Amino acid sequence: MFYCIFRQALFLAFATFFLLIQPMMTTNVEDHRFSHKTTLSDHTFTIVEKNNKKGMFDEEGQVIIPIAYDDLGWSKGLPEVFNKVIGYREGYHWGLLNLKNEKVTGAEFTSLLPYNDNYIIASRGKKGRNGREFGVIDTNGKEILPFRYHSLQPSGNFLVASTLQSEGPLYGLINLKGNAFIEFKYSGMSQLSRQTYAVKNAAGKAGIFTVEGKPLTSFVYDSISVFQNRLAVVFVGGRQGLIREDGVMLVRPEYDRIRVNPDNTVSALPFNKWYLINKENQITGHLNYDSIQPAGKGIFKIFIDDKIENFVNLKGNMLVSDQWQIHALENDFAILKRNGKYGVMLLEKADEQRVILEPVYDSLFVDNGYVVACKDIGTSQGEKAWAVFDKEGRKLTYYSYQKIEKSSDGFFVVKRKNHWGFINAKGEEIVPCQYIEAAPFREGKARVDFIEGQGIIDTTGAWLVKPFKKNGVKLQLQYINDNLYIFRTDKQYATTAYGLINSNEDEVYSTYAELIDNGNTVWEKDANGNYGLVSYEGKRMLETKHDSISQLQEDTVYIFNKEDKWGILSKTGKILKNTNNTFQELQPMSDEYMGVKINNKFGFVDALGRLRIANRYDSITSFQSGLSAVKIMGKWGYINKSEKLVVQPQFDRAYSFKGQLAIVELNGKFGLVNKSGETILPLVYSKINRTVTGNYIVERAKTSDSDIKNVGLVSSEGKLLIYPKYDKLQDLGNNYVIITRDDNYGLVTKFGENKIPLKYDTLIYDAYNEIYLGLEKATWETKPIPN
Repeated sequence: MFYCIFRQALFLAFATFFLLIQPMMTTNVEDHRFSHKTTLSDHTFTIVEKNNKKGMFDEEGQVIIPIAYDDLGWSKGLPEVFNKVIGYREGYHWGLLNLKNEKVTGAEFTSLLPYNDNYIIASRGKKGRNGREFGVIDTNGKEILPFRYHSLQPSGNFLVASTLQSEGPLYGLINLKGNAFIEFKYSGMSQLSRQTYAVKNAAGKAGIFTVEGKPLTSFVYDSISVFQNRLAVVFVGGRQGLIREDGVMLVRPEYDRIRVNPDNTVSALPFNKWYLINKENQITGHLNYDSIQPAGKGIFKIFIDDKIENFVNLKGNMLVSDQWQIHALENDFAILKRNGKYGVMLLEKADEQRVILEPVYDSLFVDNGYVVACKDIGTSQGEKAWAVFDKEGRKLTYYSYQKIEKSSDGFFVVKRKNHWGFINAKGEEIVPCQYIEAAPFREGKARVDFIEGQGIIDTTGAWLVKPFKKNGVKLQLQYINDNLYIFRTDKQYATTAYGLINSNEDEVYSTYAELIDNGNTVWEKDANGNYGLVSYEGKRMLETKHDSISQLQEDTVYIFNKEDKWGILSKTGKILKNTNNTFQELQPMSDEYMGVKINNKFGFVDALGRLRIANRYDSITSFQSGLSAVKIMGKWGYINKSEKLVVQPQFDRAYSFKGQLAIVELNGKFGLVNKSGETILPLVYSKINRTVTGNYIVERAKTSDSDIKNVGLVSSEGKLLIYPKYDKLQDLGNNYVIITRDDNYGLVTKFGENKIPLKYDTLIYDAYNEIYLGLEKATWETKPIPN
């Protein structure tokens, strides 16, 4: 901050001085823009800019270098004068210029960067893999180091250099004579201290070398920090350790974080410890990672420092080397990835994992216990060679296919010689590749495109519906059932015709509106969004003029509406209730009744639209388990289908019955009632939530601000299983419940019997392995730095 203020003040002072001496100057400097000050010995120079050109003045405002260059300075860093020379740029190239405005070199370099004493790192050529070459010149422009390097980086009295080989750049350490102190055979190199370098091998692993090229460690590290006070942090698989400058390991890389303290101590944060615990509180092992997720039988997905993720087995061993990656898990398979290629590992047993396909495939997927993979065969058209493999990695297909789609009905759709066919799970081509297009089998039938149009074949390739044209136009078919298909004319035609056709090729219905199968009949939808209804036999059941038509309700009726008018249609197409009625709203059928709104009040009608329960209620729910919640005079109760009040309207809110019980609310308190209206669970709870297991998690109303341990469990019959004394509960559905209190986690049975004590920082149920993962968070450890 101080430096910035000082620099601004200096700039303003110089600007004032510049204006005062302006009349004495030998050149017009009006409208110059000051871009940078640079100092050489006791002389200060200022680079100025005008009209996108740059020059340099001395501290008296005299022109040292006229404003004539595209840039002055260096291709990187500050534009400082270096040993009485400075770089200049003309167009895209750089050269050297002295303070007499004499060109030491022409503008022949693509980059210039000052280096040790009198030397400058320069490059020639164009950017790109085989373009720019680096070398070293002195301030007189003389070549000191030949231009034959892919890169050069200053490193004290040495240079980290690279040469370009077929496998990419290889790095070494050289002096200004080009002598290699560390040979050119490493994939990376960086300076750690005056005497040491981190060197990476072809596998990306780092070791420590001296400046003389002597290895101090083997290649075991992912990375190494810069040495400070002769100590550096090393990283292996996201774990940190501590190493001395002579290569001696002081703290093994097994910590989450390492911190060196000023008092000659080191602080280390271990990884969180995850205990593997069975339901009897027996610890069967532990894993040390930041966080962990169950991922499969005997498999966990682990995270290190929230960045590195991998998969380990029950013993904590990585499933694959750190040069590979598990791209995804698919049942008994792990899809591997390495250098953009894919392979497969079999995870059939919790204690055994083996690679069945090496990661050499360009694309891959798992389908019903089989692996479908492809390789790029390198043709100009980008052709792929697809094959199917079994769990042992054995190739099942005889041919190489251009494409294999996911299976259906045990058959794969395949493409060969630009035509489609089918293979079975054994890789046998049961239907030859002879079709223009093919859809997957469904119930033993598949739609295929032939020259004449679309047809339907069985698993032997025999025609069930032969391809044919309608008025000379090819058809597209959509399967409805074994005997019926929706057809439409080819998409290339502006006016698309739809219809129904049976397996005898008989056209049973046709229209220019869209046909949509709903599972029992076909909706007809015109261009204006109006709906009609057509039977599978081709009979029109409702004209195409309605806003909506429901699916078949309880295998009995359809509900339709038009402009907020509601009607009922029988399953066979008979109008049971036309829209000329007083219905304001008609709800879906449930328990043979439909909720109806008439004159702003709710009741129920039957399938014929007859009012069976009078419209006397302010609100209703659908019938569930023979009862409906109804609201009258501001209170909720329950009625049966005979409109008998089985639970008097006394609640502020009542919810549908689930099984034998329903949740009710009064004065902000919740409880449970049964179908007889008896209060099974008193209305003293601030919350009640039904779990997927049918039990209820209840939260007892607080009696004071400090009363927070108030969550318990109630059975599906309304029996209090776990007294409300916990902060949270998780009903696992396996007769066990994870409990939380004061940020501690444990396990009890659904009857409240303690199994795993309340002492873990979190507890996760692993349903794959039927165990629990108990977290013990790590804390910092501090100890003297080992000698």
